[in-house]
Amino acid sequence: FANRVKHLVLVEPWGFPERPDNAEHERPIPIWIKALGAILSPFNPLAGLRIAGPFGLSLVQRLRPDFKRKYSSMFDDNTVAEYIYHCNVQSPSGETAFKNMTIPYGWAKRPMLQRIAQMDQDIPITVVYGARSCIDGNSGSTIQSLRPNSYVKTIAILGAGHYVYADQPEDFNQKVKDICNSVD
Repeated sequence: FANRVKHLVLVEPWGFPERPDNAEHERPIPIWIKALGAILSPFNPLAGLRIAGPFGLSLVQRLRPDFKRKYSSMFDDNTVAEYIYHCNVQSPSGETAFKNMTIPYGWAKRPMLQRIAQMDQDIPITVVYGARSCIDGNSGSTIQSLRPNSYVKTIAILGAGHYVYADQPEDFNQKVKDICNSVD
């Protein structure tokens, strides 16, 4: 339904680059992490949260105190931790999908860069990254080279990490508004 898409905005898009052949050689993964990964591989990543039951909320608060800090300008209580907990304690459909789309250590089984050139060339794309993100921001320029006859723009938001919309909300919202205004 490409005719229904006016502009594709990819925010912190995961799953674009291929796993480098030398990924393990550049940053060797300790054997204990590999063993732990093999033991836990049958389980969904957040299964422990569901097993914890009513103690899961305190687990989220203890393991991810950064969520409360990140949203402190909007909430002064545990609203965000409660939201994260309730979203993730439900049936793990998204989690299961993510697990099935990955190969060890978070790389995509079928990287999007292998298929992005097949997308309708008339659909403009904007890729938004946090400048301090762990997600590879080079995918934006690779998309540009794979779609030479298409509009492709990459935006890096300074001071933002992976949660670009939370780290720099005003800047992020302004960039998205600018994109939306350019489409109208």
